[in-house]
Amino acid sequence: MTDSNIIIIITAFVIAIAAIYVLYSIILFQGSSSKRGEELQLSTKNILDQVEVLFDKKEYALVQLLATKYLDRVPSHIDVRVYLAKAYFEDKKYNQAIKQCLIILKKKPNNFDTRKVLGSCYIKKQALNKAIKEYEYLFEHNKNDKDIVKTLAELYRNTDQLYSAISAYEVLSDLLDLDEDIADVQTILADLNEEVHDYPAAFEAYKRRLGIYPNDVTTNRKLTELYIKIKNYPVAIETLLYMLTFVTDAKTLLWVYETLVSLYVESEDYEKAIEYSEKLIDMPGSNEFKARNNIAEFNIKLNRLDVGVSILEDLAMMTQNGFDVTLELADAYIQQKEYQKAHDKYVLLLDKATQREAKTVNLLMCELYIKWAVNMAEQSKFDESYEFLKNATQYNAINPEIYYNVASNNYKQKNFTSCVEAVNKALEYDKQSEYKAKYLLLLSEAHHQLGNFFEEKKALTDLLKFDEKNPSGLYRVGLMYAAQHDFKNAENAFKKAILYNPELIQAKYNLALLYENNNRDKAKELYMEVLEQDPSFEEAKNALADLSTSDFF
Repeated sequence: MTDSNIIIIITAFVIAIAAIYVLYSIILFQGSSSKRGEELQLSTKNILDQVEVLFDKKEYALVQLLATKYLDRVPSHIDVRVYLAKAYFEDKKYNQAIKQCLIILKKKPNNFDTRKVLGSCYIKKQALNKAIKEYEYLFEHNKNDKDIVKTLAELYRNTDQLYSAISAYEVLSDLLDLDEDIADVQTILADLNEEVHDYPAAFEAYKRRLGIYPNDVTTNRKLTELYIKIKNYPVAIETLLYMLTFVTDAKTLLWVYETLVSLYVESEDYEKAIEYSEKLIDMPGSNEFKARNNIAEFNIKLNRLDVGVSILEDLAMMTQNGFDVTLELADAYIQQKEYQKAHDKYVLLLDKATQREAKTVNLLMCELYIKWAVNMAEQSKFDESYEFLKNATQYNAINPEIYYNVASNNYKQKNFTSCVEAVNKALEYDKQSEYKAKYLLLLSEAHHQLGNFFEEKKALTDLLKFDEKNPSGLYRVGLMYAAQHDFKNAENAFKKAILYNPELIQAKYNLALLYENNNRDKAKELYMEVLEQDPSFEEAKNALADLSTSDFF
């Protein structure tokens, strides 16, 4: 054992003996004489000094021993009791410390040091609401004490009293002198304001911190993420571009470039998305395959199908499986109307697909044949169209679009009875009512051609029950009312159709026809709108000329 350690032990022993001697001296001199009173006063001062010295030396057990013995004889001595409470706290005897604090505060409620000890005890015991009560009292009597305000702010935050926490941290920020401390508080304020969805206040806090540390990476990143949250993509992009002027960390740089790509996609600026995807390719830690795949996708969106397809073909060869890439490649071929190439890619996948993958490819094959059939129908190649629709049933026989397109082909060929049969089958298979409005509209048109006006009305009624704002359905209801000379209901139907689709030119034309009898100015106005949309609309052109000529007679 070293000499210094021996000296420390001896010193502590001497102090302890002295303290015990003082204690017994106090007891010895208790009495009624004036001399004893004088001795008691002296002894009281000595024990306070001894308790203070022992406390400063962190001899908390001795403080508790001496103070307790003394307070048994002189319970009214507040200063000794304060040291006893503090010694209990430092010795982690929080219940005893609380008891002593409450005794003190009963006599001296404005003893702020004791309230701090009491509040600290409550914090240690996780009685946070009681701690808040003590620190609110302290704050009310000393609003400029930084430690009190900071502790109160933390207590509010830890008990999810977020608005109170915000108020307390704002007070704390104004009390602080060091930029570093102010910046830290602004970060907390930004987080809290985000949590309560007060985004303007959060932005203000982030900007105050950036006013101190403009190149702080974490704050700029959080600010960017907040701009993204409120969908302010231009300013988010601006912040990211600023970050590129000072960020050197590879991981953060990667995040900046990836986020820029996603934001340019959200903004539909695919040229920029391609530019930053190309930068990603050469970055350490980036997903080169994904970056190239994105470049292909963005080129396809820009109608540079050849470029996109070429990249996808290379990627398909780079990977062993290439399932997802091959699907994208097939989709690109479909967009180019190269259906056979898309078909060949799907067949290739089916040869080596898992059960789950095969299910996906089968559904896509069905959709491919439907699109192929529609393309044939647009060229009036109905036999080929029917054949492709038949092939589609081999991959998903309950796809309602197969039967809708069979119905559509029959309608174009004026086979209206077959059209009705096919569209009813489409409605039967449309379990999710995904295309119900479209199917009912075609059904009403087919019944109209067959002269089944009751069935036509039923189809249109069902349509508007399902989608009361369907412009095409409202237009056809208007035609039906007009044919029955129910001009008031026809007018209302045409107006609604135009309201929900201002570009529905036929509704405007038919409404103008109704107005020719009772509102010629409105009729002329509508005819002019029709001709603005379609200058080649001969019926509107002739009707407007007739109205203008008749104005002279």
